[in-house]
Amino acid sequence: MITLRKATLKDLESIHQIETLSFKDGSYPLFVLRQFFDISNEYFYVAEKHHRVVGYALGNHTKTLNQGWILSLGVHPDYRGQNIGKQLTEKLVEILEYNFSSEICLTVHPDNSSAIKIYEALGFENTKSYDAYYGKNEPRLLLKKLMLTKPFNS
Repeated sequence: MITLRKATLKDLESIHQIETLSFKDGSYPLFVLRQFFDISNEYFYVAEKHHRVVGYALGNHTKTLNQGWILSLGVHPDYRGQNIGKQLTEKLVEILEYNFSSEICLTVHPDNSSAIKIYEALGFENTKSYDAYYGKNEPRLLLKKLMLTKPFNS
């Protein structure tokens, strides 16, 4: 059984391992994950199976834009194909919507068909393609999901 919970500092080593296995040279260094933990703690979740961290999702919310972001999502290779990525994405979308995100954005490599499939099944749509989002030879798709929630002041 998969349990979703907020990430703790003790989880960062496991998260970093999953990040590195998932994104290789493009992975976030441990110190960046620690900084994300400090500034995005409300939007940092892990999936646990048998008391082992097997996946994580990291997001953030920009209140002035009422915009949520999914910044990173990773599942340990040994646990892929078990809907863990989908569960983590759904949890993060739920939390971002609860905090009045009127849209949720993410970027994904155009070759990452398994992630794109998850995102599209959850209502994300491709809105733009970048040839060099993170620099030369770093293509990304920008996907967005419009939410029904509207801020009180709109």
